[in-house]
Amino acid sequence: MNTRPHNLEFIRRDRGYRFGDRDPDMEWICSIIYRSELSIGDIIEKVLDISQDQVHISYGTISKWLDGTTKRPQNHTLKWVALALGYERSWTPTTKS
Repeated sequence: MNTRPHNLEFIRRDRGYRFGDRDPDMEWICSIIYRSELSIGDIIEKVLDISQDQVHISYGTISKWLDGTTKRPQNHTLKWVALALGYERSWTPTTKS
């Protein structure tokens, strides 16, 4: 009978995606918000409009993005705010050399 222990060393080693201070997508969305010159309330209204009142994003969520409190935003929220500001993310294949 093999009594080899499970190797769970990776649990302490792997902590997911690593970035400097904030997720690069967070920097991207904040710069778009600043350039739009819209208030947080205006952005929330636009999200509600385009989602037909199906997506609700709180004022605090966007406020925490802008003041730097949030380091790793939810993808769903990023997507809807970007759509409300006229942007769309897309996955494209990379070209291999």
